[in-house]
Amino acid sequence: MIKLIFTKRIITFFFFSFCMASASLGQDLAAAEAQARTALAEFLIAWNSGEIANVREALNYPHVTHGAGALVIAHQPREFRQNFDLLRQQGWASSSFDRVTTYQVSPNKVNFGVDFSRKNASGETYQTGHVFYVFSEQDGKWGMQYRSGVQNPAQLPASEIALALQEATGAIYAFFAAFNAADPVALRRVLHEPQAMMNNSNFIEGSTEASPLFNPNFTAMRETEGWDHSLIQDLNPVSVSPTKVIFELAFERVNPAGNVYRRVPAMWALSKVDGRWGVEFRSLMVPTLDVSN
Repeated sequence: MIKLIFTKRIITFFFFSFCMASASLGQDLAAAEAQARTALAEFLIAWNSGEIANVREALNYPHVTHGAGALVIAHQPREFRQNFDLLRQQGWASSSFDRVTTYQVSPNKVNFGVDFSRKNASGETYQTGHVFYVFSEQDGKWGMQYRSGVQNPAQLPASEIALALQEATGAIYAFFAAFNAADPVALRRVLHEPQAMMNNSNFIEGSTEASPLFNPNFTAMRETEGWDHSLIQDLNPVSVSPTKVIFELAFERVNPAGNVYRRVPAMWALSKVDGRWGVEFRSLMVPTLDVSN
């Protein structure tokens, strides 16, 4: 009887410990999203000032601007560029955020999707689009660390959008096939150079094929994690243009026994460069499951 009571107390202790940890994590995520949304609003104020110094203050570094078929990485504030004079010549006076969607949240990083409008001096909208932002926390400061904007897909031919989605989806599955075959040559066919990854808060730049982004250490994964293969789950396109597609997804790592030991939510950005689709940016969040060796 004493042993049974003791066992029940142990089970109860661990149950309440788990509940408290889950509640604490939920509070951390809610706080992270709130702080990131505040930083998003502050970024818009800085942007609408039209002053580059204000915008630089609202960013975290290294900062990635994902343009048409290219990544521009500013490692420090003075390297960040934005031509506000050109925007004004095009009729720009201000921008608005019309809808903000929170895709994924970690304690020190949040992935946002934003529908935006550009307005002229009369307050009339002359252009709409969608932008994917990654906001991160560095030394207590939240700031925008990645941005990738595309034209409103409703303004583009539906056939081009459908083809882009089909080809980009194929590139993602080709990536996982090459990854599971531990074939870096095949992997490089669906990767662009340069590229970047934010693995939670860790920024990794792939400017040459010597980068681990192009040459994963499959042997170490097998020996340290017990990795056998990876799976892609919950693939969802959130932004599609003829030359860029951004996906929300999760990937899982599986051991030889067929057990999933890690699950990671992520956002991947793929671009079409010189007729070839490839991965250019990945934002990986804190694993929602991690029982690796």
